[in-house]
Amino acid sequence: MVTTKLRSMTLLVALLAGLLGPAAQADSGLPSLDSPELAQGRYASMHMLLQKTLLKINVATIDVRVDKQAQARFAELARDKPYSYELDGQLGPIAIGASRAVVQMQFVRDVPLNRWIGVVRDNLEQAREAGLITKDVEQRVGQGLPSWFAALKDRGYQKGDKLLYAVSPDALRTVVVSTGGQVLVDLSQREAGAARVVLASYFAPKSDFREPLLRSLLETKR
Repeated sequence: MVTTKLRSMTLLVALLAGLLGPAAQADSGLPSLDSPELAQGRYASMHMLLQKTLLKINVATIDVRVDKQAQARFAELARDKPYSYELDGQLGPIAIGASRAVVQMQFVRDVPLNRWIGVVRDNLEQAREAGLITKDVEQRVGQGLPSWFAALKDRGYQKGDKLLYAVSPDALRTVVVSTGGQVLVDLSQREAGAARVVLASYFAPKSDFREPLLRSLLETKR
């Protein structure tokens, strides 16, 4: 199973929270990797294991599923080819440009909210320095995280929790669900730019997620 860093996970959540802000409640029904709007079969899904640096402690699994249009483009370029940096350069933009996708992060250990927020703020600074976000977004997210995720203040992320992103052409939805099925956070943003940020964050050229996810796309036979 492919691994990467806890710090990159927090950057993704921070970027989304900054775009969402105090949004309205989303539509009923939770985002799902099995959504009929998404493709099934080969070249439709990606998977990786996130581990904590140094001690290699498992933190979360990450799954991504895209729509049929992205699947068809993946298949056209990648059919029966091994991973290469040249192929990576062709597949990454397709993932970023997918019209519909669901990203699921399922925690396999507890992560305290305060610790998560501290790492988020560090990553926000790094993202701004890399040109991924503006100074305004960095400040807005850093200051707003405690209130936007207030439901997790004492609880934090617990083993079995799921963090879900549902991307569509005109909206982005972010949901946190407990292992028992309780919806802890449910935010929506009806803006195409917000939806693009999550996929760009996972599949940007220097993202720690891009290579392991794209490798899994090529290695998965079903």
